[in-house]
Amino acid sequence: MTLMRRGGVAVPSSVKRRLCASITSATLALAGCRGTEPFVPVATTIQVNPTTLDFTSLGATRLVTVVVLDQRGSTMTHPTVTWSSDNVGVATVSASGLVTSVGNGSAHALATSGTVSAQVAVSVAQAAAQLFKQGGDGQTGAVQGTLPSPLSVQVVDASNSPMAGLTVTFAVTLGGGGLSHPSGPTNGSGVTTIEWTLGATPGQAQQVQASLTGLGVAPVTFVATATAGPPASVVKLGVDGQTAATNNPVSTPPAVQVLDSYGNHVPGIVVTFVASAGGGTVSGGAPHTDADGVATVGRWTLGPAAGENTLTATVAGSGISGNPVSFTATAVQPGAPASMAAGPGDGQTGLAGFALNVAPAVVVRDAASFPVPNVAVTFAVASGGGSVTGANATTGSDGVATVGGWTVQLGMNTLTATATGSGITGNPVTLAATGVNPSYHIDVRYLTAVTPAQREAFDNATAKWERLIYGDVSDDFADFPAGTCGPGTPRINETIDDVIIFAQLDSIDGPKKILGQAGPCLIRDPGFQTGVGVMRFDTADVADLLATGTFDEVILHEMGHVLGFGTIWGGLGLLAGAGGSDPHFVGAQATGAFDRNGGQPYTAGAKVPVENCCGAGTRDSHWRETVFDTELMTGFLGTSAANPLSVITTASMGDLGYAVNYAGSDPYTVPNAAALRA
Repeated sequence: MTLMRRGGVAVPSSVKRRLCASITSATLALAGCRGTEPFVPVATTIQVNPTTLDFTSLGATRLVTVVVLDQRGSTMTHPTVTWSSDNVGVATVSASGLVTSVGNGSAHALATSGTVSAQVAVSVAQAAAQLFKQGGDGQTGAVQGTLPSPLSVQVVDASNSPMAGLTVTFAVTLGGGGLSHPSGPTNGSGVTTIEWTLGATPGQAQQVQASLTGLGVAPVTFVATATAGPPASVVKLGVDGQTAATNNPVSTPPAVQVLDSYGNHVPGIVVTFVASAGGGTVSGGAPHTDADGVATVGRWTLGPAAGENTLTATVAGSGISGNPVSFTATAVQPGAPASMAAGPGDGQTGLAGFALNVAPAVVVRDAASFPVPNVAVTFAVASGGGSVTGANATTGSDGVATVGGWTVQLGMNTLTATATGSGITGNPVTLAATGVNPSYHIDVRYLTAVTPAQREAFDNATAKWERLIYGDVSDDFADFPAGTCGPGTPRINETIDDVIIFAQLDSIDGPKKILGQAGPCLIRDPGFQTGVGVMRFDTADVADLLATGTFDEVILHEMGHVLGFGTIWGGLGLLAGAGGSDPHFVGAQATGAFDRNGGQPYTAGAKVPVENCCGAGTRDSHWRETVFDTELMTGFLGTSAANPLSVITTASMGDLGYAVNYAGSDPYTVPNAAALRA
């Protein structure tokens, strides 16, 4: 037996080994016994989760987790794992185990650590998730015509990847059109196309639906608008063979209708009307057919000689059935005067002391009711104390004789019109009118001190507008806090009759720029007439305006804005084309006054032209400077000539609903409207 000595004690070797083992297990780091090696873990097993992956779209991803076990069955920390795919055309896998679907089919994602590996079975089978409209929607085309762009759809999966080889079915659901084929397969981009021919009815809804049968994908719907085809025929509408007096229009203006080859109305076609025989004339009317394919001449006036007149209506183009269309009418010479009756202007109400807005007239006819020209008519005041101008008148080609003017007095007024000749029924004619006192009141209240000269200018402007607007408007109670109408304006707690205007002299922008600003603050509803308004004048300009005698004109201008000129047009639908190149006022009274006072030759745009330049506060709220020039309600004050407030402006206030007095306006003629067109 071999003995070893430790600390003077002999110990058998077998005991020594046990002791060494005991020491090693307890103090391994210190014992350092010979013959013992450190433990090295080795990968023996790989576990993957999940073990299978099923994709229904391309580009989708899933992360696979890996656990590596060593020879003792313990989980290894930070093991080295490499990834690969056995079919990269189906699926790829990143170094971190992120699997991405690439194409339809099967593959395996392999995880390897050392000498061991595990695999994930990958299956990719795209499933359609959505059908998209790619092109061709919302087109417009002629009936029975093939749309210029084909209908195009794309099928994609849940990852928006295109799907090839799927069959898309198309069907016409509204409109009765046709398709080039009922279905088609998607290409490599997931797209298929089809041609669409519209139905035969314009305006009817046209729809095609594209769908994927049995795949649970929502269909898509294409819409299109069918318009009429090109003109194929022109037909005569209305009355033909009419009779009218020479130099007079027929009672029913001729009209034609343009149709396509399917009998649909064709809008927007130019129809040219010409008085082709008889010496007549045509005027007015729309140059294009309307939505019903109808074009009408505005007025067909027959020639000066008795006999047949002819009118032709022509549509440009060839092969159009019935084109051109001809109308005939017979012109007859009127006979002797047989009757006389009241014409326009009877039964008016006007401001006492002024001429009526419409000069009264009478109509003389023969036994066949044709108007008789060249009949002398004398007008005379019968009662009321008024007066007339142009008392001796002669009927025109329309049989109408008009007094020059009739100024009425307070109360009932009558006027007689007597035609020369005997046996005329209704001769003389008695015309009636009522004269009233002015009842429109403008209450100017000053927010800043004014001098006597300044107050006189305000009084002059107030008196002028109270002559132009004479009719009372409704009394209305108002209760609004101070500041409602701007800084410095007081509380309003009273019944308003008819308008309150706060006037303020203040600094605006220095001399010779903006002279004044004004507008309504409170307006009536309904009616839109102003109840309360504000006027501001630049103190830097007032002294100069007083010196030149134009301060009252500036006040008159701004007071017009308070009363509604240019400020409530839009609310009443009286301003067309706002913000564009040709804004215009469309009130009937102002349009008539524009034509009667020099505006008839104006053809540069629509009537009545409104300012189209010069920024907010000027454009869309004044008459157009290039046409009206010196008229007071343009946006610019002329200093070298008078600035008249014309009957056109007064008439526009009548279009706003006020009772107005044309005769209170200043003399004015639109200056050379035809030349200004350029």
